[in-house]
Amino acid sequence: MKSTVIFNFHPIILGKLMDQSKLNQYTKFLYYYFQKLHTESLAGDNQLMPFDEVSEQVDKYGIPSENISKRQILIFDEVEKFIETKMNGTPFSAYPLPSCLEAHPNDVFGPKIGVRMEWFKKYMDHVFDEFYSKNETQPEHLIHVTCSGYSSPSVAQHAVIKRNWETTKVTHSYQMGCYGAFPAIRTGSSLLYASQDKGRVDIVHTELLSAHLNLTEFSAANTMICSLFADGFIGYSLCDEEILKKDKTFEDKQGMRILASHEVIIPDTLEDMSWDLGEYNFLMTLSKRVPVFIRKNIKHFLENLCKKVGISLDDEKDKMCFAIHPGGPKIIDYVVEAIGISKEQARWSYDILYRYGNMSSSTIPHVLDEMIHDNTIASGTKVLAMAFGPGLTATALLLEKT
Repeated sequence: MKSTVIFNFHPIILGKLMDQSKLNQYTKFLYYYFQKLHTESLAGDNQLMPFDEVSEQVDKYGIPSENISKRQILIFDEVEKFIETKMNGTPFSAYPLPSCLEAHPNDVFGPKIGVRMEWFKKYMDHVFDEFYSKNETQPEHLIHVTCSGYSSPSVAQHAVIKRNWETTKVTHSYQMGCYGAFPAIRTGSSLLYASQDKGRVDIVHTELLSAHLNLTEFSAANTMICSLFADGFIGYSLCDEEILKKDKTFEDKQGMRILASHEVIIPDTLEDMSWDLGEYNFLMTLSKRVPVFIRKNIKHFLENLCKKVGISLDDEKDKMCFAIHPGGPKIIDYVVEAIGISKEQARWSYDILYRYGNMSSSTIPHVLDEMIHDNTIASGTKVLAMAFGPGLTATALLLEKT
């Protein structure tokens, strides 16, 4: 039977990875700054929360450096040197504000959505340049995945036009949040199956989540969100396994075979997670019930996936490795506990969260890249990859290391 292989993973860093504890400290300043700006713009008795109280709330609800070491936050690039080298010992009232966050008249919560989409277009061309600097050969299909910025023509179409790839077909896979890699991979597999030429399918993720820093809501949930999410960029490819073996343009052909996929929308959860358009940025809601639903449903969901290829999850799980989307440190813990596996079997998810933060749809591809190049995972090992997103949608792939 012919197999589709996922390979050619290239994580991309466009800016600097910044220290989590310092990013949390700088976030306190932003919260206070925009709260003050908003309060001063309104008539009445609106109370300004003292900086000490803002600081206490961020310390209480923000993700600490024990769970996330560094994150890439491109809209802070202008003040990166200050954050990393000068912020400690500087009074918060003297912190500089990036020029990109300077509020226009009457926009007391910062730049509006149109400006933020301009940031997206400005940065994202570089992702495609970096990915195709590794291998300039033309794919038959290019799938662009994002939930953080849009334009038409898209940045993927610009990438194709720039390279004079007249026959490359562009597909857009948008707005699915953290589980976005899975529909893109399913789409790519279908395109590959339907192709007469069996040409390569490339998938590129551009998640500029820092463009959606929400300065309008100072709440426990939003504080957690602002300290969890990070910018993340990665590209990879899908190819027919037999054709890949003959392809001399790729030196590194390590990858994973796709064995099966599965996806469900968990009943009665439509309002528990959302990612919607707002006046200033995309707005996320995340209820406290989400971890409970995941823990309650995940094992049965994965059992059904394994049945598609005639195996038992309970019989095979001790020999498997697991790529769990790190929606947060506790999400990985809940899934590990619910399935009945060791944390060691999901160590790559913990590691990527610690090194980069939650990069939405690009996170699981980062995890898979680590697993593919981990020599302790033998060829033939089965890998269960899974993620969750608005819906509440659960999605997964059963893979096998080549």
